[in-house]
Amino acid sequence: MFPDDHQDKFDRLRRHFMSGLPQREAEIEEHTATLLEHGADKSALDGLHLAAHKLAGICATYGLHRLGQLAEKAEALLERSQQQAPCDAEMESILVAADLLTEELGCVIETA
Repeated sequence: MFPDDHQDKFDRLRRHFMSGLPQREAEIEEHTATLLEHGADKSALDGLHLAAHKLAGICATYGLHRLGQLAEKAEALLERSQQQAPCDAEMESILVAADLLTEELGCVIETA
């Protein structure tokens, strides 16, 4: 894929990214727990949106296509909440998307 020296750098970057996934998973779970406890908390929605956005942007680079797709779906749902508080049905969709995202993160972490 890359010349050897670039492949080594890429592999180090990928390992670094993978080592940070448990922290990302914990962050998403924390925001999700806040939403479950307090409803449409603006800070939690914003934090969850940022976490999903970051994952959506980088996952394909490291070959984590399913994780990236789930992050993109969560991000799209959360973008709507940036303009106005989500209704109950939208909150349910956001929570389901966050749950699917953390499940996939867990799978990726286990196999890393």
